[in-house]
Amino acid sequence: MKKIMLSIIALVSSISMVQAQTYKIGDVYDKGGVKGVVFYVDDSGEHGLLVSPSGFEGKWCKKEQANNTINCYDEKDGAVNMETIATYIKDNDASWDEFPLFQWARSLGEGWYIPASDELKLLAKAINGGEEYSEKNINKFAKILKKEKGKGFINKGFGHSDDFMNIYSSTEMRDSNGLVFTLFFQESSGSKFGTAMLGKFAKRKGKLILAGQYKNILTGGLTIKTDFGRAVHKF
Repeated sequence: MKKIMLSIIALVSSISMVQAQTYKIGDVYDKGGVKGVVFYVDDSGEHGLLVSPSGFEGKWCKKEQANNTINCYDEKDGAVNMETIATYIKDNDASWDEFPLFQWARSLGEGWYIPASDELKLLAKAINGGEEYSEKNINKFAKILKKEKGKGFINKGFGHSDDFMNIYSSTEMRDSNGLVFTLFFQESSGSKFGTAMLGKFAKRKGKLILAGQYKNILTGGLTIKTDFGRAVHKF
């Protein structure tokens, strides 16, 4: 009987060891050289998307490609847009140097890519915690990123203003002459007045939205730096 019980215990233990690990939003994923913060999980909790702790300050592409259509129209999977750029580079005798944002994502390692517009929506939902703009929730997520030596999504900058950093997607807008979808904070008009008068003490109202922005827009000045890039990875 004792041998049977030991066998049962060993069997249960082995089954537990092979059970897949599950994740939730805000967890740190660190496996096989891939490390990021979970911002989306499927129903099983076993698969989803990670955001890179680090960010990118720079341009989507250099001036030469700013008004070109690269055919990066996929809205659901940024990895597809990454492949489209690779094809463009091959067919036009170009280089990854001409696409600084995507070159940076590649430098993080295999599997990292710039999110498509729908993936940015998922990121917005995760960090914001709802439709109404919540700086509290965004800063809460930022604390997790900072523990991983990353940076948050709000710039603590000029004039005591706490501005949400615009984030590029890899998805081009059709018939737009060089625009791509970008996630940024749209502040309500009344809130803008309050912020101008009271600075960081004002309650900011608005929402995170996706809208068009030029591919090669410059970052901010010396005082304000705008984080234009985040990479994502599937797990």
